[in-house]
Amino acid sequence: MSAVASTGDVGTITEFSSVDFRRCLGEFITGVTVITTVGPDGRRYGLTANSFSSVSLDPPLILWSLRLNASNFPIYSTADHFVVNILAEDQIALSQRFAKSAVDQFDGVAFTPSADGVPLLDGCVAQIECRREATYPGGDHVVFLGRVLRIRNHGRPALALRSGKYMVVHAHEPVAPAEVDEANVATLSAIHAARPLTDELGRETDRTVGISVWGNLGPTMIWWRESSRPLRTSVRCGLVVSLLGSSTGALFAAYAPREVTGPYLDQELAQQEPGDERRFRTRDDVENYLREVRARGVGTITDAMTPGVNEHPVTAVAAPVFDAKGAIVLAIAMLGDAKEFRVDDGAVERLRAVAAGLSMRLGYKAEYQRHR
Repeated sequence: MSAVASTGDVGTITEFSSVDFRRCLGEFITGVTVITTVGPDGRRYGLTANSFSSVSLDPPLILWSLRLNASNFPIYSTADHFVVNILAEDQIALSQRFAKSAVDQFDGVAFTPSADGVPLLDGCVAQIECRREATYPGGDHVVFLGRVLRIRNHGRPALALRSGKYMVVHAHEPVAPAEVDEANVATLSAIHAARPLTDELGRETDRTVGISVWGNLGPTMIWWRESSRPLRTSVRCGLVVSLLGSSTGALFAAYAPREVTGPYLDQELAQQEPGDERRFRTRDDVENYLREVRARGVGTITDAMTPGVNEHPVTAVAAPVFDAKGAIVLAIAMLGDAKEFRVDDGAVERLRAVAAGLSMRLGYKAEYQRHR
């Protein structure tokens, strides 16, 4: 096909290559399966496929497809029975093994023969035993239609694939409805919803990210995900951060009720070192700073050095997440080495979007925001 030529709506491609088409299809997230069968000589075969799909409940039918030029196409095209083994999230090695042709594919692989002698791979999410019902031409592939004979469902978390990369999947957790009054219920709901979103944010931007909530001793880091370039820092889950010396703390100081944060702010003011360049001299200095934080909508800190925490200067940006009543329930932070991460980094916009989207899921509306 010809080179790419975009026309009409942004992102619409009217002429595309096979590579473009493959890349577009890769955006559809699928599960990962290993299709197993037995050849006429009794040898076991397996191949990794994500082309599996359901077809019918009555009768129970499924389908999958295989390239015409696949080395084991002659085996699968004549096999009367096959098994769809749906892989679990810890079976990447199994997926990679069966993605390659090898004489010893099943060497060291745990399995149980089905009633038809086809391997049922141990540890899978589910297994679907099928009899070949029909085959249909599909361009450079053949589509296999299978009638389901027996099923097994083990209830394990599944492995997923998107754009050629393995993924783990999380439930799209429901959030607390607006009428829920218990603050702890809303916070727990927000945490459950924030985990997969923040994990994906870290993968997408390759930045170190974390989640903090207000704990018994102040802003507390409860979850942490390193980038591919880990920071030289001792920041870990359970660390209580400063209200005035951290991006996360600044958010809680700016948005949490003053009756909650006031004693901690007074304590930090009293404990400041005289030579600290970030020193706040009065409570008015603090309030002016917090007004700036609310105006920006994010907490920031640049070239931060915290004794006992980080060996090299760090820049951090944190975005607040609000519940349906406008109360801050958690903060999502993004950190990087100060030499290569700035507060205007493009990844910060993704951080803002994730926090804003989560707030909306929690029922937040801007007019409910609390400015203390």
